[in-house]
Amino acid sequence: MSETERLPDEFLNAMAEVIKLIGHPLRLRILEYLDLHGECTVNTIVAGISGQQSAVSQHLNKMRMAGIVACRREGRQILYRIGAVNAVTILNCLRGKYRSLQEE
Repeated sequence: MSETERLPDEFLNAMAEVIKLIGHPLRLRILEYLDLHGECTVNTIVAGISGQQSAVSQHLNKMRMAGIVACRREGRQILYRIGAVNAVTILNCLRGKYRSLQEE
């Protein structure tokens, strides 16, 4: 694909949905935490981002329904992990932009 070639509408629509869903600061923080720490329980995420349990759970559920995070049960615990690579790609773009701003 060349630099000037248009992206397919289906791809742009799918990416727009991901961007809309992760476009909340707490959801981005949750994704960042999962990216840095791997699979975690809700309680670990809450402690790691200094969030409120109910809010973190709601955001995880929305992202799980959209396939951005995935989960599995281990005994009584539910472990969450990133389920969509495209969300990490967006997060890495944000990291790159932040680094470039720090270098200015």
